[in-house]
Amino acid sequence: MRAAKRSDRGLVRENNEDFVLADQVTGLFLLADGMGGGPAGEVASELAVSAARGLLAGQRLVESPEDVPRLLAEGLAAAHSAVAKAALADPALEGMGTTLDLLLVRGLVASLCHVGDSRMYLFRRGELRPLTTDDNYAAVLAEVKKVPVEQIPPAYRHILTQVVGLSEELVPEIRQIELKPGDLLLMCSDGLTGALNDVEIEAIMGRTWRELDDLADALVAAANEKSGADNVSVVIVEPVPAVASGTLPAAKI
Repeated sequence: MRAAKRSDRGLVRENNEDFVLADQVTGLFLLADGMGGGPAGEVASELAVSAARGLLAGQRLVESPEDVPRLLAEGLAAAHSAVAKAALADPALEGMGTTLDLLLVRGLVASLCHVGDSRMYLFRRGELRPLTTDDNYAAVLAEVKKVPVEQIPPAYRHILTQVVGLSEELVPEIRQIELKPGDLLLMCSDGLTGALNDVEIEAIMGRTWRELDDLADALVAAANEKSGADNVSVVIVEPVPAVASGTLPAAKI
């Protein structure tokens, strides 16, 4: 497969509280966005990614794709525990938390695990399709209370309802999708989606790109040009159909 990642501080923030990992060999991709304005957001995001990666390292993936979501959930649980324990051990880190998205691509199957308001998308045949739902108060008002999106104050997008390392209990969004040749998967922090809407992101991804690195650079540049108020991180994955759809050969992460 091909993949590209970018993480940028933006034009306003002093620190970059995002942390990303992209491993094309194993097909494992992680993205975390530490809570802006909270204590040690950059510590929480790096710790979450490192803990999830550490749990998954050495795990044996069996051929049944049904086992992969469980492994990702265990990786999320390890991240949640690591961030919470670090905050308890150091008063300076009390209250820190992060979003966390985990993606494992094997052949033509993508397995996703999501908590927070960082997002994952599928770009297929010129159309950008959301794969995750934001864990924030704006989403609650829209989905549960049926409040029209245009009537929801923008500030409610920043009130998270689930936070890795901080919430008492996590209920992650976990799903699997079958991929097709030409598909692109996009993971991103809210520095991208807060600056650009889905139509704008779709238009950029729909251009002809020789390299995925160029596309990643273009998305980050567009977010900074439009706003630049937040850290912005993207991971783009173009799966390679090396095995038949639905089959996951045994491999180590």
